[in-house]
Amino acid sequence: MNIFEELEIQYNEIDNQYSSEEFKAVQRGWVQKEKKYKRKREINDQAYFIFMFSRLEDRIRVESAKLIKKKKSTIKSWRQKASWEILPSKPDADLYFKKRLALLTQKDGRDFNRVSEYYKERNSIAHGGSFIKQISMPIVIGDLKRLYKILKT
Repeated sequence: MNIFEELEIQYNEIDNQYSSEEFKAVQRGWVQKEKKYKRKREINDQAYFIFMFSRLEDRIRVESAKLIKKKKSTIKSWRQKASWEILPSKPDADLYFKKRLALLTQKDGRDFNRVSEYYKERNSIAHGGSFIKQISMPIVIGDLKRLYKILKT
């Protein structure tokens, strides 16, 4: 079982519990309790989103660094190699996230755009905000699991 599958199970357990409590509050007309559980679900969504996205971010850093290192060591033509030589080959080196992403997927393609959208959401939450757009965690989890598998060298 990978980290996404583990987190998905944990997320669903918590969300189902909060959802059940929120539903009971709605049925009984307990407005404050309903708001409380709605807020708990929002925070839970944000927490799991950030944690899961951080795993994808790490994957992109590591895989892009491997690709850069591979290109530097295998390309023989100095003209082709020159563009790779200026890129840092360590995962923690200073290289913009979207540039790393563009090394692993077609820039402005479907996957690039999806990760970029999630990156905007990540930045909003990580800097004290909340989701910019309404999201569905089951869809997000499916996307992140799929992207984690395909974004590699």
